[in-house]
Amino acid sequence: MAFRAGFATFCVYLLILVSSPAGAQSIVSEQEADANPLAIEEGMSAQFAVERVGLVDLEGVLRASSGTSRVRALLDEQRLLFQAEFSEREAVLQLTERELLDIRSTISEDEFALRLSAFEDEVAQIQREIQYRREALDLAFQDAQAKLRSLALDIITEIAREQRLDLILKQDSAVVFRPGLNISDELLRRLDERTKDARIEIEIDYDVSDSAGGDQ
Repeated sequence: MAFRAGFATFCVYLLILVSSPAGAQSIVSEQEADANPLAIEEGMSAQFAVERVGLVDLEGVLRASSGTSRVRALLDEQRLLFQAEFSEREAVLQLTERELLDIRSTISEDEFALRLSAFEDEVAQIQREIQYRREALDLAFQDAQAKLRSLALDIITEIAREQRLDLILKQDSAVVFRPGLNISDELLRRLDERTKDARIEIEIDYDVSDSAGGDQ
């Protein structure tokens, strides 16, 4: 009797669950999912579907931008100053070398060795400074380019939002494409507009003392 009563209660519970809307919907949904497992995958594919695509030549835009031209002009100015300074120091070294050779026969070998060692140390120091300043100029250009690149990426995000683009690819990733998909011209226009009144500065650390100290 206890078993029959328990079984009857279970049947009533099952009947209520199936007859209720929520229970019926749950059972039907599970049955549909089992019957058509591709439905879920299709729904997820629709969620990540790409309909509008843009292309951009970011490197070409950076090379053609007025900001890059101004940075190059500033660095060229620094290079000219750098070359003029070391040309003068090189002339002094050449004069010192000639004088050292002229007095070699008039001083002791020990004295000559000391002066020659000092001369060679000065030459090595100038060589280190030349290398360090070249690297400093390169780093300054890379830093300025990184800032321009960051601004360009911000503008690309703006264009994508305005034109409702789902995806923007590098131009060289496409073999053939419709010209209207290329946003490079618009990017260049906005980038030049944003930087035309900006004060572009380059920071160059010419202090070679730490580097020289590490070499000694």
